[in-house]
Parts: sequence; structure tokens; C-alpha cells
Amino acid sequence: GSGKSTRTAVLLKHAPRIVVFDPMEDHRALVPDHFEGIEDIEAVWEYFNEASREETFACSYTPGDDPEREFEELCKVVYEFGNVLLVVEEVPIVVKANYLPKTFGRTVRTGRHRDIDILWTAQRASEVSRTLTASTDIWIFFSQTEPRDLDAIAERCGRDIADKVAALGLHDFFVWDAIAREVIKDSSRLLKKLTPADRPE
Repeated sequence: GSGKSTRTAVLLKHAPRIVVFDPMEDHRALVPDHFEGIEDIEAVWEYFNEASREETFACSYTPGDDPEREFEELCKVVYEFGNVLLVVEEVPIVVKANYLPKTFGRTVRTGRHRDIDILWTAQRASEVSRTLTASTDIWIFFSQTEPRDLDAIAERCGRDIADKVAALGLHDFFVWDAIAREVIKDSSRLLKKLTPADRPE
């Protein structure tokens, strides 16, 4: 309820090729093409085979009874075709602090060579794989109050950023560039390459 999915929806409007792992169906109304359950995985392959020739497409996938297995199958499709934004809503459903599923791990580590970008959300920072957080360049922080989550943020981003997160009110947020190690201006185009205009005054 902090506003993560709403903020994600704004960003997706500026991404031309999207696949959303959407366990809570937060984006079903926004994304035109939808797949659901393991029985649809073959249809996802067929969809990508056609859609990969297009400049724009957007689909979402809602898992059934075996989210981790289905997520891995979806990641195989994404990695095979490349040139897409993979959105993973509620990433702790499929990862742990010390664990990434095999294909998603390969996507996190080497997906940039296949033009794959990853946008992920999580309620708890402490539940997210360190490999994933280490590879995250742009952070949009919403309020976190649990000491373990704030410690995880401090370990990755610094104690000053964790303190800033702890001071946020409900639905407040700020954007942090992990490469430049600075807070930057919010933009609906954060998925695009940052320019000097994106820096705060």
C-alpha cells in the first residue's frame, strides 16, 4: 500500500517492450496482453516469437500454484529473446536474501548483454537477493520502518539513505542513483538514460 505498483505503472508507459511477472495482477488493466498459469507458458513462447519483431509490445503473466517454477520458465523466454524490460512485482515471492533462481540469476548477471532491463518491487528490502540489489542502479525508495529492512538498505546504499527512508511518510518516496551515489529528481522516464537535467538543483 505504499504506492510501488502505482509508480511502476507510470514508468511502464515509457517502456516500449515489456513483460510483467504480476502475481497480484496489479497491471492487468494497463498491459494489453495477459497470460496466466503454467499452461500458458507455451503461448508465451509463441507470443514472443511474434512480438519480438515489433517495436512495441506489453504482456503480463500471473502465476498459478508454482510461482517460482513458472517464473523460471518466463525468464527462459525473456533471456532467449532479449531486448525487453522484465518487471518483477513482489520479487521476494521468487527470490530470497541469499538465493536467486538459476535462470533469473543469469538474467540479472548477464541480461544487459541481451538488452534486458529489470524493474523489481518488494515490500521488504531485507528479503531481496544481494545479487539483485548489487545490480540495481536506480532505486525508488518508499517508507520502510523495520530495522532489518533499514539495515539492508544501509548496507547497500549507506546509512544516510536508510535514515532518509525511515523518515518518509506513507506514499512519500525519493529516487537514488546508486552509480552517482546521489538523490536525483523524479521523472516518469527513469527507465531512459539519465542526463544532467535529471540531477537535483
